[in-house]
Amino acid sequence: MKDALLIHFLAATGAGIISETPVLGQITVANSAMNYAGSFHETITGYLAGLPSDDEQDSLDAICPALRTNDFFRFPKADEEAYLTETDDSDIRARGASFKRVQVKGTQVVDETQQKGLTMRVDHKDLAKDGAEIIAGWENAYAASLQRRLVRSDKFRALTMLDAAATNAAVTFSAVTNPDGLLRAMVQATRTATGRYPTHCLIGNASNQGRQDAYEAATRANHALAAHANYSLEELARYLGVGKVVLETGMRQAVKGGAKADALGLVNYSYSAEDMKIQGDPSNIFRAFSPVKGGGEWAVSIQEHDVFTDITVWHESKIVIPQTTGIRKTTVTIA
Repeated sequence: MKDALLIHFLAATGAGIISETPVLGQITVANSAMNYAGSFHETITGYLAGLPSDDEQDSLDAICPALRTNDFFRFPKADEEAYLTETDDSDIRARGASFKRVQVKGTQVVDETQQKGLTMRVDHKDLAKDGAEIIAGWENAYAASLQRRLVRSDKFRALTMLDAAATNAAVTFSAVTNPDGLLRAMVQATRTATGRYPTHCLIGNASNQGRQDAYEAATRANHALAAHANYSLEELARYLGVGKVVLETGMRQAVKGGAKADALGLVNYSYSAEDMKIQGDPSNIFRAFSPVKGGGEWAVSIQEHDVFTDITVWHESKIVIPQTTGIRKTTVTIA
């Protein structure tokens, strides 16, 4: 991805880019020279050992499952062949004849992963010391912070791509409507378009708050639908008939010091995103990643100097929408 476009995405997630040259206390776009020119580098796992679980990464994986690929990879653009049905008995072979011949006409697309990274220059005067020695382990927190910002950027990309590909319908959540019934109608629209139930129903934070308020309205006291306000995500998935319900509660910040907003607000999506083992599984979206030098999905590079250290975290991935058929969206009005 070109730096200018990457900066656009990062800005929407709160990563303020000052320049492409490391500056003390600022985050910069990392390039390949930074990634591999350090005194050493390795996969990021060691640097995050002992730190709390990364909810941002879990959220990205839930929305957009990962598939390990090479730097260059190929995937099929799906067509409608998978759900064609012989209704004219043409699948019955006449004596002495051959079976009906069919052909899958999907297009094979070649793509490549993109290298994405950020660098933080840390002044040694800002680090805790024991006498003249810097207390070990400080790199962990900086590496984790950089990784979270990169994950938020990829999640923003995935949400942006889903939104651009979705077919939208306007709905109203109120004390006289059935919000979960409207979500179920969205799911059924995906099923009708694709021939299968979607694996995902993605619900925005503000949308979920609106559906709970609708079921908690005083006019619904003792009403059978009132129980929906307390549905777990598993119960809601069972009601909707989807593989999972993902509640997106993340925040984003367009500019440093500015107001924060929901990453996903009054919108919902239904789509399929398989935990793919092979390229070509019937998914609307997936995240291809190629292992960085060292073998993992994420890597960290440390460039030590006498008075400061540059820490770079990077990964190589590409979010792909192989087919748009069946991606449905509802835009919610709260009444």
